[in-house]
Amino acid sequence: MSDAEPHNAPHNVPHNIHNAAIVTTQASASPCPASALPLLASLSPGLGSPGLGGLGSVVARAPGRVNLLGEHVDYSGYGVLPMAIEAQVLAAITEVPDDGQPGGPTVTVSNADPRFEPRTYPADPNTELDLADFSWAHYFMCGYKGALASFPGPPPKLRSLEVKVSGNVPSGAGLSSSSAFVVASALATAARYEVPLSRTSLAEAAIAGELHCGTLSGGMDQAASILALPGRALHIRFVPGLTAEPVELPGGVAFVICNCLRRKEKAVDSSRYYNLRVVECRLAALCIAAKHGVPLEGVRTLRDVADALAARDGAEPAAAMGRLAGECAEGAAAAPAGLSLPALSGLLSCEEAELVASFFPDRAAQAAAVLADNASFKIWQRALHVFEEALRVMGFAGSVAAGGTPDGAELARLMDASHESCKTLFECSCEELDALVACCKSAGALGARLTGAGWGGCVVSAVREGEEEEFIARVKKSYYGGEMGMAEGEIEDGTIVVTAGGS
Repeated sequence: MSDAEPHNAPHNVPHNIHNAAIVTTQASASPCPASALPLLASLSPGLGSPGLGGLGSVVARAPGRVNLLGEHVDYSGYGVLPMAIEAQVLAAITEVPDDGQPGGPTVTVSNADPRFEPRTYPADPNTELDLADFSWAHYFMCGYKGALASFPGPPPKLRSLEVKVSGNVPSGAGLSSSSAFVVASALATAARYEVPLSRTSLAEAAIAGELHCGTLSGGMDQAASILALPGRALHIRFVPGLTAEPVELPGGVAFVICNCLRRKEKAVDSSRYYNLRVVECRLAALCIAAKHGVPLEGVRTLRDVADALAARDGAEPAAAMGRLAGECAEGAAAAPAGLSLPALSGLLSCEEAELVASFFPDRAAQAAAVLADNASFKIWQRALHVFEEALRVMGFAGSVAAGGTPDGAELARLMDASHESCKTLFECSCEELDALVACCKSAGALGARLTGAGWGGCVVSAVREGEEEEFIARVKKSYYGGEMGMAEGEIEDGTIVVTAGGS
């Protein structure tokens, strides 16, 4: 981090304008990227003023991210290849007097955008969030809970806080607005309460915190926001522990991110979308383990079972993954509509009523909702996607790590293959995303794919440097004008974002 930052700020990864950071406190300030200044200005009225108690403010920023490769593999234990983007979230925390409130200290969260209503919560981090009455402000409390759960020793004395949030990461667009929000919250809370967290520990706290919103997140989004480096993607891995290695990107290539304008929040209807995929992947791992005689007790992810088989057979992990991908392709062909709960119970030698208790003790409520809300589970299709997508990440990151020159044509090919897999095997695309990918390819993209959880959101395209403006003009005409019927003036700022690639 910068030498100007508070001593208690996370410090084991250098601060740069691409990753999460404390940008202001009442006593000191860190360098603030120019892109954050308008957002900071939107927070400034009242910060540290008598109207907010005058007891000092902490402001943290966290960028969104775009994932280049590795969609829906993080919660199966495999690595991903994201990079941070300029769009970001800022969260300001100001301590206010309690004034003898009968219910104890509170946290009030408001937004610089008046469309988002304020919400007040008990300051006690052990108070569960009401997911039936979901609010955008729940994401702040996720980061708050994650940071305070990491406090060493006895818990700190809780204080009443006023929180104000501003950001320009579009929500529901697959660019990690919710996770950037959680990261900014966790970082600001850690600074406010002087929680001594390294950046890796902060990422782990944010990952754990976001689970309080009911989404079975894998950890890529939070780690990318905190650990990002300028001009590089990150190969983020989660086994045996969280690590992030910079990966050089191809020279002469820029990345253009286009919003399909269909919003999809991960936490909304998650039992039929995001959480369903998480449960399907675990069920796939368990069924593969049962088929191959691997003890089910130690299996939670597809990586668990692939690594166990590789170790047992003396094979390289990639070879084991490739063999299992072949088996999953056979299973998908035999059961194109998926498997019923009775069929899954038979494969696992377990009564239906015991599935959650036996195999999802860590996520019982979410798994129970998924099993109740769905009649079939395409476990083989999901596992086939995961193994092949993980191999795509390993292949590209591994070749660069071994000293190879980043190959733009190869990355583009992998991006195209990734989208096709997300569309046909993982079924996390939608008509708008598919239409936008087609328009991007017709406009000259080297490769294009959905990015983020899917079912809406954005497409990331690899485009030759110097051709970005022409590419954008073509996409505006073909997708936003042709497919969406929009006039030029109706396309809002931030709908299309350009992010530089390698040197």
